[in-house]
Amino acid sequence: EAMPAEQRATAIKQATPQMAEELIARALLLKAAKATEKKPAAEEITKTLNEVKGSMPPTMTFANYLKSAGHTEASFTSEIEDELLISEHVRTRISAIPKADDKAIAEFYEKNKESFTTKESVNASHILLKTDTNAGEKGSAEKLAAIQKLRTELIAAKGEGFDKLAKENSDCPSSARGGDLGNFGRGQMVPEFEKAAFSQKVGAVGEVVKTNFGYHLIKVTARSEGGIQPLERVKEQISQQLDGPKQQDAMRDYIKSLEDEAKVVRSSKLTPPAPPAPPATAPPETTPKKD
Repeated sequence: EAMPAEQRATAIKQATPQMAEELIARALLLKAAKATEKKPAAEEITKTLNEVKGSMPPTMTFANYLKSAGHTEASFTSEIEDELLISEHVRTRISAIPKADDKAIAEFYEKNKESFTTKESVNASHILLKTDTNAGEKGSAEKLAAIQKLRTELIAAKGEGFDKLAKENSDCPSSARGGDLGNFGRGQMVPEFEKAAFSQKVGAVGEVVKTNFGYHLIKVTARSEGGIQPLERVKEQISQQLDGPKQQDAMRDYIKSLEDEAKVVRSSKLTPPAPPAPPATAPPETTPKKD
């Protein structure tokens, strides 16, 4: 609605063929699903309805949402039932498609080993006490003394309570997560921080580290040495890579068979526009003849 009228009309015209195809596919799948005479369980419908209600933004009530969508609660519940019916029908069809066996997965792994290489990385948390250049050496010394005191406390506790101290003392936004910085590889942190994080033992609280941000205490919580990942670790990923295209092709063929059976006829207004013709080849340049 925020678009200028002409731009909106063009956008609708471009999107309509795709929306029409999605609606055709939905109608065909719903008909096929209903033909199985299976119905979603009442508790599943109620659960989904409650999830929708719980996802409403604070400024919108469920009643207002129904009104804006042109639904009553009964019609909306019926639509949920249809969607669950379609989802279960699609899952049933996909589950019947043979999955890649261990041999196929192993062969893919051997041929593509290099693509399963990971870089060395660590998971770490930190406590940062920022330094202010305007505070001078005295301010910096006070920050250093404060973080050394925190380190002494953590060493005595063998690293326990790091997250609590980070929440209470750290000047980094990560303090809300107990100082957790997640996983990172080399080249993602400032050099001084990186050197310390990648040299520390897992679970240990390292020496105080000085960077241009201030003083840090770092605790490495996990480490990955990198290299080629073993087959067992990437087996599920490979299975999805091999099975995904087969499932997509099978569902595309299934919907096409439903469409042929239903004898779907598209209006010329819904036919996607033909792709633009390639530009004509320019004639070769020639040197004009002199008189």
